[in-house]
Amino acid sequence: MAKMFRFLTAVLAGTFFYVLISLSFGRDGLWASGQLREQRQILSGRVDEIKKINNSLELEYTALKKDPDVIAAFARKLGYVRNGEKIVKINGLVADDQFYFETGTPMKYVEPFFVPEWFCKFTGFLMFFVVYAYLCLEDIKQKLSDFRDVRRGRAVSGARAAR
Repeated sequence: MAKMFRFLTAVLAGTFFYVLISLSFGRDGLWASGQLREQRQILSGRVDEIKKINNSLELEYTALKKDPDVIAAFARKLGYVRNGEKIVKINGLVADDQFYFETGTPMKYVEPFFVPEWFCKFTGFLMFFVVYAYLCLEDIKQKLSDFRDVRRGRAVSGARAAR
């Protein structure tokens, strides 16, 4: 009975440590889920930025397609003039002919860091062997103590003698 108790206690301890490490640091554990949650928040913020940029570009596109005043202003920026207009160039001023459109910041998917499954299993087995060895050593220590008491002529208590 004592051997079965030792074995089951060691199995329970090993299983507990395996489950604890897997749930905390494993592939689907709390740590990896937290990393994925942070990444999702960052990405959803980026999606909102890109939606705003997309809306402003759609407005600009619609205005360039339909509004003659916007078309004329854009053409002037490109250097075009209407018939009868005169161009006045001022030396020393730098023309800003470049058009910059903010397109957002590119992001890559980052694989969450986690403890591999083999490590979780190894830790569970290691804990099983440590607990089993400890319980075996405690049993041996108890038997040696009982043996010494018998050799010295002391009576062994009933509970200790049953082992």
